[in-house]
Amino acid sequence: MTPTPLQLALARGHRWLAMLESGKATSLKEIAAREEIDNSYVSRMVNLTTLAPDIVAAILDDTLPNHVTLFDLASGTPLLWDEQRAIIDR
Repeated sequence: MTPTPLQLALARGHRWLAMLESGKATSLKEIAAREEIDNSYVSRMVNLTTLAPDIVAAILDDTLPNHVTLFDLASGTPLLWDEQRAIIDR
């Protein structure tokens, strides 16, 4: 099964966060330079690591409602899980 774009983005975010936590990278800017991508993209993908567990499960199971986009989840993601769920329930 081919991963969805949202699943790939979630995996990238967790990989990049792990690089920061392990000391393999010292900043998001460093990761962006290594990957040759925009700093803001790296930041948005790392934001996905703060999603509520049930939202992550829906991403992995590919059961999120069709109206929910990567942009909805990665840009300005609220830290409170109930607020995240409100984005999905719109």
